[in-house]
Amino acid sequence: MYIRKRKNNWQCTVKRRGFKSQIESFKTQAAAKAWGRRVETMMDDGSWIDTSESRSTAINAIVDKFIESYQLFGIKLSQPKLSQLNQIKTYFGNESLHNLTLERVLHFAADRRKTVGASTLQAQLYYLKQAIENSRIKTVENVVDQAMKELTRRKIIMGSTRRDRRLESCEYEQLIEASNKLREGKWLSAAIDIAIESAMRQGEIHALKRSDINFEAKVITLWRKDVTAETGKSLRKIPLLKGIREALLRHSNVLGQGDSLFYVKHAASISDRFARVTHKLGIKDLRFHDLRHEAISRFFEQGMRVEQVRVVSGHRTLDQLSRYINLRAEDL
Repeated sequence: MYIRKRKNNWQCTVKRRGFKSQIESFKTQAAAKAWGRRVETMMDDGSWIDTSESRSTAINAIVDKFIESYQLFGIKLSQPKLSQLNQIKTYFGNESLHNLTLERVLHFAADRRKTVGASTLQAQLYYLKQAIENSRIKTVENVVDQAMKELTRRKIIMGSTRRDRRLESCEYEQLIEASNKLREGKWLSAAIDIAIESAMRQGEIHALKRSDINFEAKVITLWRKDVTAETGKSLRKIPLLKGIREALLRHSNVLGQGDSLFYVKHAASISDRFARVTHKLGIKDLRFHDLRHEAISRFFEQGMRVEQVRVVSGHRTLDQLSRYINLRAEDL
């Protein structure tokens, strides 16, 4: 190991037989010496991992390779997963995997937790972990794993829990009024109404096209999540209910004028914008996905049978459907 001063930094070089030379620069001589001793010790006891490969590998490139690994086998990623991966790319950008620290991952988690729930954040961190593992790049520490353990311990992330949140009195009117006042994003009011009238998921709403809607046959064709399908999705038809039809016509002025109704790039933009609006209004613990619960509960309150609701919601089993039924005792 030898250390030399170069301009305003101290450069440490470590050479050991059988290992590539390691060079790092530090602000102080003490920091350079400490790093050099640590590297030599790890080389001597066999615990050293050469991370030089990851220095030139940006996190956004790693995520791209992860997405390509699915495309290689003709597997189409679900829209929510793709949106969350794109958010990871946007947040970390060209940052090197070698420079990814526990603190940086925790800051990402804190930023995302402002607009998403604990289970969604857990899934997004898991996608980041998968992307890094898929790259097969060796790192000294698995900082994403460390972050997930710390966040789990603090109960900031957790698995999906059953929710029963529905719209309270005047919340719908507040949401629509606030959405219509947005300088950019008036389309949110359309997304809210479509979700309430159709029970569509966020990704399904985002992907909705004019060509999917047959007003004459009164049906909407869309790709829905299907664990039994090879690609994870299957083409399904749902009825174009009166409420959906009216919502589409009512919001025609804020929807895209081409085939795509929603021109925002990522599906997650819907829930993010929704979260900002609820926060501004002071509405507590209401997520965009809760509108799916609202819709399904309303279907039953309107007298629809289980078989009819399943056609609209896309649930294959009664057990899956029951998680979305939140009837109010006072309404029975």
